[in-house]
Amino acid sequence: MDNSIENKIILITGASSGIGYATAKWLAKCGAKVALVARRQDKLTTLQREIHRTGGHAHTIQADITLNTSHQYIIEQTVKHYGHLDGVFNNAGTLGNFVPLLQQSEVDLELTLLTNFKAIWLAVQAQANYFKSSGGGAIVNTSSWLSDGALIGSTTYSASKGALDAFIRPAAIELSQFGIRINNVSPGGISTEMTRQAFNHDQSALDKFAAQHPLKRLGTSVEVAHLVSFLLSNHATNITGQTIHIDGGYAIPGQR
Repeated sequence: MDNSIENKIILITGASSGIGYATAKWLAKCGAKVALVARRQDKLTTLQREIHRTGGHAHTIQADITLNTSHQYIIEQTVKHYGHLDGVFNNAGTLGNFVPLLQQSEVDLELTLLTNFKAIWLAVQAQANYFKSSGGGAIVNTSSWLSDGALIGSTTYSASKGALDAFIRPAAIELSQFGIRINNVSPGGISTEMTRQAFNHDQSALDKFAAQHPLKRLGTSVEVAHLVSFLLSNHATNITGQTIHIDGGYAIPGQR
């Protein structure tokens, strides 16, 4: 358990499922107080109850990150409930219309970029303004191995995550003067509903994909949660501007 995160106030978007859900539970288990953000209140309430049953602290905020008015509201609601904010995990995202390029539309591109990049850009801007006035903080975003890899159907998704990876480096340089650290985690094949959706729930294709990882398996949401917790903690105070792969070695080029 990571005691260096204890008593920190952490905001998590996309908390209602997958990596966000696992990270919220892990951070709460480690003693952090979490603000849970997603569009579906019923999912958030279920997670909140699970955290409270184990003695953790969780507050829910129903919001849509694709609306530019949401980001200041989310921060205000977190600070109103907990008093301040120490760190953020910008995890909400979309797979988009995961079909070949020639089957995609301009709307598909716009919606994927809106959710996976523009909304994160707006979120980080609002969060950084808060941390600038509060004395600093840590921000972690969810990228993907598909920012520098590929699957059939991933053109818009890969582009959106590639933009996020390019963004992180100048953002880190600019924000460091305010005591703000910002990093990306870049999951590979993780056993989540989004991964299953990318493979059209074809178990044989998923098994083949898992076997192609050097570690011969898909990763878990909890493993990603451990990395996020570290990057938000006092153990990672000299790490900023990085996109850190957590992919079982899948993104390493070379012979398979």
